[in-house]
Amino acid sequence: MTTDEIKALLESGLEDCEVSVEEVAPGKFQVTAIAATFAGLSRVRREQKAGAPLRDAILDGRLHAVSYRIFTPEEWAGRGT
Repeated sequence: MTTDEIKALLESGLEDCEVSVEEVAPGKFQVTAIAATFAGLSRVRREQKAGAPLRDAILDGRLHAVSYRIFTPEEWAGRGT
């Protein structure tokens, strides 16, 4: 899969979410997702929610390695401070 294909799946499956996808090594992708919907969720629950649109691609083998960086808008704005 390409970064554009992954981004399209995420954008169609995550409402009001800013998404970027980077291929960090061949076949290994890093997703950054920013949305208010992640507020109050544990890290694991955030990854489950963010990864849900990719579930079929992972199960059928089109997508193998994905890591997540997940933020609320406030967390994103405050990172590095």
